Amino acid sequence: MSRARNEINELIPGYTGVLVSDGLSVYADFKSRQRCWAHLLREAKDSAAKNEEIAVQYHRLKLLYDQLKILNNKPPNYAAIDAAKEQLKDIVTCLQAIKAGRKLATLIANGGQDWFTALYHESVPLDNNHAERELRSIVLLRKTIGCYRNHKGKEWIDIVMSVIHTWKLQGLNVFQQLNVVAN
Repeated sequence: MSRARNEINELIPGYTGVLVSDGLSVYADFKSRQRCWAHLLREAKDSAAKNEEIAVQYHRLKLLYDQLKILNNKPPNYAAIDAAKEQLKDIVTCLQAIKAGRKLATLIANGGQDWFTALYHESVPLDNNHAERELRSIVLLRKTIGCYRNHKGKEWIDIVMSVIHTWKLQGLNVFQQLNVVAN
């Protein structure tokens, strides 16, 4: 019902895989984390729109992300990963020299090595865009239909749409599954 630490730990107790997230502190309990590059790039884009010096570093971040996407589709190349880490450190250094870029520099620095976790694990994405795209239709539906007007209706829609969407992702026939549940 929220993104509170105790609720996340209850939702996925004992999870030992790589967690791809936006870096919210409640995810700190998970040993292996991948920070979401899409979140970083959106933040950098917003900052770049306000400052030309930051725009240069935003461009460098986009180029680095493109390199990481290529690396992410191959077995780990430790030399290339180390070079990418050095590039990100240099971007942070440049951003710290720009007064308006310090917040972005801190965001990147706080992510530490978690910007590169996916490069060491097969099938781990560099961002959580897939998960967010999957949720988007549910959130939009919930906001546009009448039962969202109260807490009970919101909970009902969240549960029903989550179950239906999970069945679809599993390749199950939604109509057949609803019949099974009804009987």
